[in-house]
Amino acid sequence: MAVVLISVYHTRRLKRTNERLLADMQNKIREQELALQHLITDNHRLLNEKDWLLKEVHHRVKNNLQIVMSLLNTQSAFLKNNAALAAIRESQNRVQSIALIHQKLYSHADVAFIDIAVYINELFNHLDDCYKAREKGIRFEQLILPVKMDVAQAIPVGLMLNEAITNAIKYAFAAGPGIIKVSLETLNDDNIALSISDNGVGLPPGFDIKQTSTLGMEMMKALSRQLNGKFTIKNENGVLISLIFGIENKFGSDDNGSRR
Repeated sequence: MAVVLISVYHTRRLKRTNERLLADMQNKIREQELALQHLITDNHRLLNEKDWLLKEVHHRVKNNLQIVMSLLNTQSAFLKNNAALAAIRESQNRVQSIALIHQKLYSHADVAFIDIAVYINELFNHLDDCYKAREKGIRFEQLILPVKMDVAQAIPVGLMLNEAITNAIKYAFAAGPGIIKVSLETLNDDNIALSISDNGVGLPPGFDIKQTSTLGMEMMKALSRQLNGKFTIKNENGVLISLIFGIENKFGSDDNGSRR
């Protein structure tokens, strides 16, 4: 009888010990879950704050660029020289090409990447309004893959497009209407090819890119170097400008919000 009582006592004692250990383990698990939840909440808060700060930066940069354009516009009101007025307008367009990028980054959920196809369409519309291109019979065509670029690449690409499209509008179609085409495609996993072409009058006889030192051409050369790209310009039923450059953070988020 005594042996049975001792056995029952030890069994109950072991059970109570196991129950305490289990309770302690459950409490530790709950504490860890609570700590993890706090960590997740803090991370979400920090990410939201980071996105808000980035949006605020893009918004302020865009506003500052708008001020620069307003100052250029005010300055142009006091100029009578047509060449000076044209230079002011081209400077405004260059600033606007950058402001558009910051506007897109500010107004969309993804504050790090810009959809280059949407951007190019808006740049076309802006330059058309500025130079009345469609009224002159100039049509725009684009074949742009759905590529998203970070701001470090989008800005020089935007400036390159602005220079090339502006030059085509101004100089390619003295004889009548025409077409300006922009294409952007991935050549492989490492490179993007950007081309801007027109079916206009072409380059002047004896044109040599190494000897040409106009502001627009020098800017395109500098921008291609900034992108570590290969820049070429040649006659091909008009003018064909091409730029091949390496991919850096090419993709933003897909439809499911994941990064690729």
